[in-house]
Amino acid sequence: MADSTSPGKDLPEPRNDRDAGAPSRLPQRSVDRAQFEQVIRRAAELSLRDADAGDQLSEAEVVRIASELGLPAHHVHRALFELPELNVQPRWYDRYYGSPVFSEGRLVPSEAPLTLKRVEEYLVTREYLQIVRRRGENIALIPADDTISSLARTFFRSGARHHIAKATRVLVNAHELEDGNTHVRVDVDLSEERRSSASGAAWGGVIGGTLVGGIAAHFAGVATPVALGPIPEVLAFGSGLAGTFAAIFTSAARGFRGRVHAARLEISGLLDRLEHGERLDPPAAPWRRRLSGKLFGPQDG
Repeated sequence: MADSTSPGKDLPEPRNDRDAGAPSRLPQRSVDRAQFEQVIRRAAELSLRDADAGDQLSEAEVVRIASELGLPAHHVHRALFELPELNVQPRWYDRYYGSPVFSEGRLVPSEAPLTLKRVEEYLVTREYLQIVRRRGENIALIPADDTISSLARTFFRSGARHHIAKATRVLVNAHELEDGNTHVRVDVDLSEERRSSASGAAWGGVIGGTLVGGIAAHFAGVATPVALGPIPEVLAFGSGLAGTFAAIFTSAARGFRGRVHAARLEISGLLDRLEHGERLDPPAAPWRRRLSGKLFGPQDG
């Protein structure tokens, strides 16, 4: 007798375990631009955790991975170019002073060789730097150590407005794009100025703290009972030393961060003038412009 139930009738559909966990079964979300950047950054962080800490990616590998994420190759190349190349050894005062290296870039409507030549001429003749390395369309400069350049920096670049001339290293990179424009990046290293500031602040903190701590210990010994022994004096000395050291060091670190900000503004001004095709020399002081106007009449720029 034939079974009245047809084969496969009322049986569940075969289930594909692979499809059960497919992303298409998950609720779809929309992300804005800020969230997209956060997701990409987090995904890269998780990926790097799984990789060996000593592994390094080539530029081609970075472009390939970014293209798989849907990022245009020309944007990736530009992001790679904008990475600063200067590095410094970590120091114990990094957390207080911050990094002495910063980078600024601009897109200039000019060819790379001409743009680099203008920047080079300005840095050498106006900021008294000397070229120590030239590689393609990249140059590295340090303060010139000849007597005339040293004197010129002392007399003409000694104010708080001038930081390029006193930088430990300056790196200029020019990268010509496909549309004929040039992306210029300037990396500045103020590590020597930072080291000098931290060293002076440390010595000043120790000397000043010792004096303040000694005075505090003296008054603590006078004002406390003899039965307590030297404990009040020791505590007062330690508090005076630590407080004075912290105050002096914090103030010096804040001053250095202010100088980094001023140096960044100086570089930004230079790149702004380069971007707009203006003279790279900064605008003259008001008194000089007034004097020039009286002697030679109004001048453009």
